[in-house]
Amino acid sequence: MEKTSSMKVTREKHPLDPLTAEELKLTVQILKRDKGLDDHYRFANISLLEPAKSIVLDYRDEEQIKREAFCIILHNQEGKTYEAVVSLTEGSITSWKLIPGVQPSIMADEFMECQEVVKGHPEMIKAFAKRGLTNMDNIMVDPWSAGNFGIEDEVDVRIVRALCYYRTSLYDNGYARPISGLYVLVDLNKMEVIKIVDKGVIPFPPLDGNYTPIK
Repeated sequence: MEKTSSMKVTREKHPLDPLTAEELKLTVQILKRDKGLDDHYRFANISLLEPAKSIVLDYRDEEQIKREAFCIILHNQEGKTYEAVVSLTEGSITSWKLIPGVQPSIMADEFMECQEVVKGHPEMIKAFAKRGLTNMDNIMVDPWSAGNFGIEDEVDVRIVRALCYYRTSLYDNGYARPISGLYVLVDLNKMEVIKIVDKGVIPFPPLDGNYTPIK
């Protein structure tokens, strides 16, 4: 596809200046244009690919330098991770590699989507109700990496172990009241609940753990 003249990047003040909002947007545009990335791809990381130390040491004010972005990209549907280097100066991709057997860290949007999946699952709603919890707005879900223990069914699956907490209000300290004995495994690529573990109702801790003024 022909490069558009609008894809330009302004000169930075120093070689180690972080990517600007304009450069971040440009990086995504280039990758989508040249690799045809669709909604199944998630950008786990886009950061400055720092130039060689010699370039930094020899840099003079207002000297034009080559700007590159390093990217980590996840394809949800295939469960594959890619690393890419984008030249912002040239407006092109200089490197695109499949990195087998690895996964990016959990992303902020995955946290939010996972929370909605857990709170909307019929079996989890029943488990919450068994504990007298019916207001989903007061349920907080915290997804953590489930680890890798070589279990055959979990190979190459993007799994989190989601822990749940109860808040008495939107401004309450959720971590003070863990819903102990209840957790759920979620496949982040499919955004589906894999397994629910419910070991029975366990009373909540008596204190709220909030920083409140003494009256």
